[in-house]
Amino acid sequence: MAPLRMAALTMICALTLAGISCNRGKAPGKAMPPEHVKAAEAYKKSVEEAKKITVAKVNGVSISMRDLIDEMNVIAPQFIKPGQKKDQDTDEKVRKEALDRLIYRELAVQAAQRQGLKVPPERIADSLKKIRANLKTENAYKEKLDKSGITEEDLKKQLERNMLVEMITEKEIFGKVTIDPKQVEKVYAKEKASYKGPSGKQMSLEEARPLIEEKLMRPAVNKREDEWVEQMQKAAKIEITLDKSAKEIHAVR
Repeated sequence: MAPLRMAALTMICALTLAGISCNRGKAPGKAMPPEHVKAAEAYKKSVEEAKKITVAKVNGVSISMRDLIDEMNVIAPQFIKPGQKKDQDTDEKVRKEALDRLIYRELAVQAAQRQGLKVPPERIADSLKKIRANLKTENAYKEKLDKSGITEEDLKKQLERNMLVEMITEKEIFGKVTIDPKQVEKVYAKEKASYKGPSGKQMSLEEARPLIEEKLMRPAVNKREDEWVEQMQKAAKIEITLDKSAKEIHAVR
């Protein structure tokens, strides 16, 4: 399950429109060739169809094939190297990991909502402003939304969900992880010789403490995440409805 589905701290760029905030739009004023227009229309149609297909439900909330495809495209580079040939086993790993992350995220959003966490509207507005700035022009922004098959309201909801995940993660995972001072002392006693300053001088316990705490933090965070997710899963009703035809989908190369 760990570490954090690699989602909570890096998701804004990765998840927003499967790259809208990370990619530039085409030069303004340049007409799209007819074949590109046709392809764009076909893509939009496929997006709408994919939205109608449910691949999983978390406490009754649907996760669509469109959600799954977008998430697969986000994480595919972690599994598939440039130029690598299509591989069914790798595709299956990408699908499994993508669906696992989507379920995790939905559980986290629901947990945040139950606890009454709310995203300040100004945070969403600021993120939208940054996306527009990245795309340079309003036309490029609108075109990107259109190509992605979503509205600005859809985008706002995506941003809000991402932020809710960050907020609940900070509260339920990072906010509940503590490092035992005695454990720091044990590590220092065992590995004292490896803690040296820039000049090569032996560090004192207090000088080495921040480095040791950082070293101990990652496994502690992973352990807490696993515990929290297990608790949520036990209390949740999770249905996987990914049928045979849906299993044929794969990430865009």
